[in-house]
Amino acid sequence: MPATRSGRVRIDAPVRAFGLRASYRLSCGHLGEAVSLASAIAREQTVEAPPGVGGDRLQARMLGRIERIEPSHGEGWLARIAYPLDATTTELTQVLNVAYGNVSLMDGVRLVGLEPAPAVLRSLPGPRFGITGIRSLVNAPARPLVSAAIKPIGLSSGGLAHQAAAFARAGVDVVKDDHGLAVQGSAPFAERTRVIAEAVAGANAAVGGHTAYFPNVTGPLDTLEERLERVVALGLGGVVLCPGLMGLDALRCVAAGPRALAVMAHPAHAQTAPGRAQGVAPDVLLGTLYRVAGADIVVYVNAGGRFSWPEETCHAVNRRLREPMVPLRRALPAPAGGVNAAEAGHWFARYGPDTMLLIGGSLLVQRDLEGAARRLVEAAVRQEEGNR
Repeated sequence: MPATRSGRVRIDAPVRAFGLRASYRLSCGHLGEAVSLASAIAREQTVEAPPGVGGDRLQARMLGRIERIEPSHGEGWLARIAYPLDATTTELTQVLNVAYGNVSLMDGVRLVGLEPAPAVLRSLPGPRFGITGIRSLVNAPARPLVSAAIKPIGLSSGGLAHQAAAFARAGVDVVKDDHGLAVQGSAPFAERTRVIAEAVAGANAAVGGHTAYFPNVTGPLDTLEERLERVVALGLGGVVLCPGLMGLDALRCVAAGPRALAVMAHPAHAQTAPGRAQGVAPDVLLGTLYRVAGADIVVYVNAGGRFSWPEETCHAVNRRLREPMVPLRRALPAPAGGVNAAEAGHWFARYGPDTMLLIGGSLLVQRDLEGAARRLVEAAVRQEEGNR
């Protein structure tokens, strides 16, 4: 494992058929410690056994290979490990297990990059609609998109429908259930979805609009099929789902299933944030993993909101969602988390037209809800006109 003068370690034995390449930031002080930790990760994530167990040939075929180790721009070291396709397979659960399974229990190891092999990407659904499909769904071919959340929990189905209708009359592209709306007695799922779907359809008919309503289907796995059937029966085009609560494979099941539903993935319980030494980096989890699992729209917390993520993190998520990843479609970023509607034009300019700004609270506090939502849509239209 020779080292260059810059401290980078070069590895000369590539994996013949890799399933994925994973990059980790290691909180180590010295190169030797980084090499030792990277070697432990490569073993832990594959054979998980001492040398010799199963035979040398088996271990040579299955072990992850350290491709390089180099100093991190901040502190510590970056290690890239290639894992063989024989170890990862092409199943999402095993890909995730190899990339960040047992290693998630280690201190000072953060997954900061993920490159699935073409064979893996071909086996995963990716976004069913993608950016182009979502634009077609809401009849907005070029401008930035707008979504509004209906809430809070405790409000009746009728109260939520009143909000949804106002948003639809204003021309909001997607009205979504707040991710906290589940089976509360104030607005049970069957009643809520019916009443809101009717309200949105009536508003669309009245103004010639194309607003889509996405109910939240997050809940117990054994009720997911029933909820999806309900959504389809109402003629709706998409759903909200929290992969952090239900699991990434629940997202994959919906995206790969027989129902042509767009999926907006919400980051509740994602357990990711910038600046941590452990966990999965936000751009990798929300930008890469949510996308390959099948999210068409990915919600994340925007800079300047309640969670104050750095803008550079938001741009990183956006890049991962939109970058080429053959054969998968691109996914739509949806910055949220306390975005001020008055600042919409700023964020449309910063993030570009392939963005869906998700706003809730700063609209809902307005006395003229429909007028405030209409001004938000007009900001998106002005941004499109300015881009011409």
